[in-house]
Amino acid sequence: MAEQRIHDDYALRLEERGDMLQVQVSGDIDAQRVRIAYWQEIASEGRTRGIRKLLVTDRRKGHPATPAELAELAGLFQHEARHFDRVAVIEPTPEFVPAIEYAEIFGQGMGINVRIFSDQREAERWLRYGSPDD
Repeated sequence: MAEQRIHDDYALRLEERGDMLQVQVSGDIDAQRVRIAYWQEIASEGRTRGIRKLLVTDRRKGHPATPAELAELAGLFQHEARHFDRVAVIEPTPEFVPAIEYAEIFGQGMGINVRIFSDQREAERWLRYGSPDD
């Protein structure tokens, strides 16, 4: 059963699906403070529920986070890496996928097993089975 969390700047829809927590993020504010807030909530929720795999569908944005913002985000969440086996992020704006791939690079550099996807089925497959290079 899905649960809605509505805040001033964003909303989360959380649903446990087996050994994975699926999260849909919505909201119109493209600000680093908002990204930090919802990722803090997502990480906290995963830890509280004891779920080690996250499937996060990000919100449609007006513009992608900058590489500096993504590096900051990865640094802030480096300590969370031990709590999660895999974090799949679905970027719903196809033209932003190349820019958001920096999140994957920075996250992996901080020891977070994160991958960016444009397709939900691919993301779910990776969460379940990993990949040969995992």
